Amino acid sequence: MITYRTATTRLPAPAQIETDPVRRMADAMLVIQGGGRTVDREALSLMGFSSAEIDRYGAEARDLANLWASQGRAA
Repeated sequence: MITYRTATTRLPAPAQIETDPVRRMADAMLVIQGGGRTVDREALSLMGFSSAEIDRYGAEARDLANLWASQGRAA
């Protein structure tokens, strides 16, 4: 016989996925820098950013990454 019961365990909270391109790029910059590499167009493109994204968001992302680094935020 089939019986219905409600689950007694809670599901984990959904993952927080960052969608803001500036924040994603700033985070990538910290990862690149943390790995001892120079943060440049090539390194960003290897992280999946297009040339257009780098042109559009690069300066703002750099400023945000520098702010985070000065505050001790780890990637």
